[in-house]
Order: sequence, then C-alpha cells, then structure tokens
Amino acid sequence: MGGAEQACFRTAILAQANGYSNSIVTTRPDNISRPAFPARSVPIVENYLPAALRRYVEAVKWYSVQFDPLATRAFRRILRQEDPDVIHFHNFQFLTLSLIGAAKESGKGTIASIYDYWLFCPTVMLVNPDRTFCERAHGPWCVDCLPPMFRVFQKLLLSVRRRVFDRYMAMLDGFHVLSDHSRSVLEGYGIPRKKIHVAPLTLPLEFRKTGDSDEPGDPHMILFAGWLNERKGLHRLLQAMPLVLKEHPKAHLTAIGGNVRFGYEYEKKLSEIMDAAGFRDRVRFTGHLPPSEIKEHIEKAAVVVIPEQYENMSPLLMIETMSLAKPVVISRVGGVPEFIEHGVSGWMADPLDAVDFADKILKVLEDQDRANAMGLEARQRIMKKCDDSVIWEKTRAMYESVAT
Repeated sequence: MGGAEQACFRTAILAQANGYSNSIVTTRPDNISRPAFPARSVPIVENYLPAALRRYVEAVKWYSVQFDPLATRAFRRILRQEDPDVIHFHNFQFLTLSLIGAAKESGKGTIASIYDYWLFCPTVMLVNPDRTFCERAHGPWCVDCLPPMFRVFQKLLLSVRRRVFDRYMAMLDGFHVLSDHSRSVLEGYGIPRKKIHVAPLTLPLEFRKTGDSDEPGDPHMILFAGWLNERKGLHRLLQAMPLVLKEHPKAHLTAIGGNVRFGYEYEKKLSEIMDAAGFRDRVRFTGHLPPSEIKEHIEKAAVVVIPEQYENMSPLLMIETMSLAKPVVISRVGGVPEFIEHGVSGWMADPLDAVDFADKILKVLEDQDRANAMGLEARQRIMKKCDDSVIWEKTRAMYESVAT
C-alpha cells in the first residue's frame, strides 16, 4: 500500500467509528486475510495478459483509455448488491474512470479524493519541463515531460486524454482535497468551488500510541520514505548528501521505498548520483516496508526529509513525522505551508535546491536541542489540525452533501 491506500483505509475506519458501514472495492489485493470490513476484489484486463503485454496495457490506461470492461461489469454487480448511499473513489487508475460511469448509472452520490494530480496530468505533478507550475494541464504537449519513446502513439493518446477525463469528472458530485492550495488548483482547472471539499488526512492508526520508543535514536540518521520516482525527489536528497557529509561525516541515509512501473531510468539516475560522489556506502535502501516498521524508523531517525518535487497537498509522511514529534525537512510546495511554520515546527527548503536541503538538514543534525523543540511543536500542531473529531465533521458534511 502507498499513502493513498492508507488514507482510504483510515477514512473508512473513521466512518465506521461514527456509525457508517463500509465495503471496500479493490483490484486483486496482496493480502486481505484480516480485513477490517468487507473487501471485494474485482478483476481487471491485465490479470489475464502475459507480463510482456501487461505493462503496455497499463501504460495505455494511464494515458487515456479509461475503460476496463471486466472491472466495470463487476463493479455494477457490487453496486446492485451493496446499494450504498455514497461511493468514495480513492486510487483507482487501473480500475479506470469507467467505474464513475457505473456509479452515475446507479444514481448514487459520488466523491473522489485527490491525492496527486493524475486526473489532470499524466506525470501526476503538474510541473513543466523547466520545473514551473503547469497551468495548461494535460494535452499533446505532455510528451515533453514523458519518456522519449513511442512519441506518435503518446501524442495520439494524449490528444484525447482531457476530453475523456473531463467527461468522467463531470459525473462526480464532489471532490475531496487535503489542503486549500489543492482546492485552488482544482478551481484553476475549472471545477466549481462548491464541488470541492477540504479535509486533512487522519492521524495514522499505527502511530496513535505516543510513548517513547524502546529503541535508542540515531543522531546521525537521515530518513527518506516514498516511492522511487521523480516526484518523490530522492534524487534531490542524494544531491544534498555530499554537502551534508562534508560537515557531518557520520551522517547516513536510510531510504524506504518500493519500485514503480517504468522506473528504470530513475533508478539508474539515483545510482549515478551516488557513484559520481562516492557515498553509496552511506545509503541503505530497505525496499517497501509496512507502516509499523516505517514508524520504528521515524522514531529512530534524527531527521526525516521529504523532498517532494511537485505541488503536493500534504504528504502522509509529514503528518506521521509530526505526530511522532520528530524534526522534518520538507519541500516548500503545495499545501505544506498550511501545516509547517518554517523554523518553528519544521524546516522548508526549495524543492529544486540541493544546497538548501543540505543546509536545513545540517541545522537539525548540528542542533539537536532545537530540533527536539521543533518536533514537540510539530506534534502539538498536527494533533490539533488532524484531530479525528475535526476531520470527521468535514468528512460527514462531505458525504451528506452527495448522499442519495
């Protein structure tokens, strides 16, 4: 699971605690041996294709062909059986937007949570090649930001992408975003303000116990957690590491994160950065880890670095880190300034500036007393902002506005 899947699960838990029943619809899961509520697995076309062909079908879906006949038929059947009041869509790119059409046919109220900008941009980042914010959103010009392969085919798919996506988005009764900044992005795209609901993520379930960890902290450990792709920005942190090591030779980086589809070129880029500067021995890659183990790493780390490279709403890792009273260095992007007060509850850095990241990381490593104070301030602020009762009132109002 990634951040969006965890957010979906936590929202369902919150709704359940407040008297709502839930049923989860998903692609074939890795493990649902102990589901918290009914979980229904629906098939997708890729399940029945050889691996060599599957990746191309996934790419075509990602670009613009948002129809999966197997998932749509199964979803219609589930809707008839469950007869829900509200259908809340989360991460469903590979189930496809055609599920929205099935929901519309059923006459049920619909909400879609926006965790990144995939609905408006095939790279999900809304960032131009020159790293400025992209106001045009998706279209044939997006090929300039995509891998240089099958350009003619890419342009063909991208030329119809907005028309396809807008058709389905118009069927939705509401959109859920995590920050006021993200609401402004959706408004700029043309979505009516009255359809957009703002509610932060709930506090992590695994992090509710706030007692001190039994494991001693490491005053030299820098922690990154996120998918190994461009938008999560591990490359920016790696570019900062030689500058950090020059001033703090004992520093070392632990990078938690799974590989992504079509991520080969990015992984090669990470290796080249480490090899060129000669500090590969100061970096440990753990692969993907469950939330409980991520929590242990956060508690042990001296600083958590979140070098997001796009207008992120409010990274889940930021909320987790703040709730554990740990110091954070994070990109000054998107909705982050709505959560972090620079120099008080965390440090923000220019997302494109490795020197700025190195400077902020060193501020934490070289002044642990101040870092600890900032962590405590961060915890106090996030516990208030992401209190369950506050978020539930926003979520309940959102559901009631669309419920049938």
